[in-house]
Amino acid sequence: MTQRVDASLTPEERAEVMRIQDRLIELFVDRGDAVVAGNLGRADALQGEIDDLLRERDDIRMWAGAPAK
Repeated sequence: MTQRVDASLTPEERAEVMRIQDRLIELFVDRGDAVVAGNLGRADALQGEIDDLLRERDDIRMWAGAPAK
């Protein structure tokens, strides 16, 4: 299932959100592989990257929804 990118975003913001979502997919796969391999330190580090990117993606969406000044 793919997640739609908000149409209210600028083309640049949409591109950035798509870049982030692509990277998140890679990180989730890598984290899963690390867990299966028993490398929990690596899994924790990847989770930190995932959390940072999720915040960044949400910030872009929040800024786009804010009224212009």
